[in-house]
Amino acid sequence: MGTNTEYVAKMKEQLKKWDEELDALSARGEKASQEAREAYREQLKGLRASRDAAQKSFVQMRAAGEKAGAQMKHGMDSAWAAMKKGLDKVSASLGA
Repeated sequence: MGTNTEYVAKMKEQLKKWDEELDALSARGEKASQEAREAYREQLKGLRASRDAAQKSFVQMRAAGEKAGAQMKHGMDSAWAAMKKGLDKVSASLGA
């Protein structure tokens, strides 16, 4: 199994985990006050956009060959780091 294949498998699993985290955050946000709920919805909207961008990078990398995938890894790592940071921020604001 090549490096790109291993990396893609790892990122596929991470996407699943983030989908679960987003769903959990959304459910918790709905239990907040009306004002807080609106703020959480906006934050989650931004997170879902980041998640969609990460998904797009994932699909491109998965389709790339080993050499091209290695070149794309840095950009993908940046997208994943931004997603993680956003999830942590929203999670902390919900008191998770």
